[in-house]
Amino acid sequence: MAARKTITARFGKKENLLADFTRSGPRGVLFIETGRPLELAEQVLVVIEFPAEQRSFRLQGKVIARRRSARESLPPGAHVEFPAEENRTLQLVLDHAQGKEIDFIDRRGKRMPCSFVVSYRSDEDFVSEFAEDIGEGGTFIRTENISEVGTEVECRLKPPGYLMGLKLKGRVAWVKKTGRPKGMGVEFIFASERQRKKVREVVKKLVAEHTRKVKKKVKLIREEDRFR
Repeated sequence: MAARKTITARFGKKENLLADFTRSGPRGVLFIETGRPLELAEQVLVVIEFPAEQRSFRLQGKVIARRRSARESLPPGAHVEFPAEENRTLQLVLDHAQGKEIDFIDRRGKRMPCSFVVSYRSDEDFVSEFAEDIGEGGTFIRTENISEVGTEVECRLKPPGYLMGLKLKGRVAWVKKTGRPKGMGVEFIFASERQRKKVREVVKKLVAEHTRKVKKKVKLIREEDRFR
């Protein structure tokens, strides 16, 4: 299963999202400034962030148009269409952007968008799937093989750069059986402080690598802009 690319859309002002959003029938379309090389019809994971409120939302979408211009008046980017299955989350995004009161369920720790293989024991066999995000306290596993809430699972995480991976236990804390992606949120059960420290190190490395890639892309865009 190929990993989806992650696009982060940050809105310093909530009204900026409303300006970049349009409706296409039952689907929503958002223009996202990005210099990433995206293909038409490519499936992507969009992380919408509101830094001022420290809020973020995650939605699955599809690239329906691209704009490669890097001129100041026409920044490069892509139009991403969200399917009807994401309407519930999309409406929360719009309500938040419009300043409406909505209920948030805060995680105990921040999550880092990612894509790496995670295996877990199911019916005595290990099943390999993809992790969609990870934090110091848990991870979201994209899968059709969803266990019941409360089920304890044995996980093997294989983040980039870890040949042996990490083994630890977890508990299914919540599940998502509709929309895309389907899957389950797993809360880690640490056998020792050493295990907790290892996961913390993994998250720090993923954050550092994500930051490095973002800075590199911003630098490339600026260099391309200088020669236009």
